[in-house]
Amino acid sequence: MKTTEGPLAGKTVLVTRPKEQADSLLSLIKEEGGIPLPFPVVTITGTDNVFSIHHISRFKWIIFTSKNGVDHFFSIIKDYNLSFDHHKFAAVGEKTAQALHERGIDSILVPKRYDAEALVELLKREIKVGENVLFPKGSLAPSYIKDQLKDNAEVEELVVYETKPAEDVDWGLVLKADCFFFLSPSAVSFMTSNYEKKQNSRILKTPAFCIGPTTKQAALEIGFQHVFMPERYTAEDMVKLAANYFQGGS
Repeated sequence: MKTTEGPLAGKTVLVTRPKEQADSLLSLIKEEGGIPLPFPVVTITGTDNVFSIHHISRFKWIIFTSKNGVDHFFSIIKDYNLSFDHHKFAAVGEKTAQALHERGIDSILVPKRYDAEALVELLKREIKVGENVLFPKGSLAPSYIKDQLKDNAEVEELVVYETKPAEDVDWGLVLKADCFFFLSPSAVSFMTSNYEKKQNSRILKTPAFCIGPTTKQAALEIGFQHVFMPERYTAEDMVKLAANYFQGGS
């Protein structure tokens, strides 16, 4: 039964987040009266890349830009008796930091603005010359952090999960959506690459709500005409922004 009350009443919101991560966002949309449409165009799978793990003691900093990075890093090391008493941690965003807290990491450096640029600015002030940095990341994550910190520290990237297009997707659902929720640049590219030019022209006119600046930039480069990003880069604030938009506030 469709929900009929709330600022998103009657609006179908297509959510491109992977299945295992979408439940809380779908619930938030329902709470605002919307009709959430799960549309996982991305799949996340772990790797068994353990090279850097065997040399973990040489890293002073371990930094994360996503909860996926935290989850898969700790999945890789679960069978190793590792201590992090002498390591420093940094994370982009409250959800990523919370994932570290849940694993017993208490002291975490988190920028006020939840993006890689803000994290780099903070780390440049905190990292001391000679300190090595480990950056567990996804296969499609850019090397922005490594490139920006190269004059301050030696940064080693460790791919702990792979991001791939999902299979068996019902692509016809896209044309039923009143708006799209994108939580990664890969979701933007994977979704739009599956449509012919005529269909894409229609899709690109649909409002696109993006989790942060990198995802927003991907949507703009693809050609979306109505792209929105919350001031705080969280799923909760994306829902608030969409609610405001459909109430006539944007």
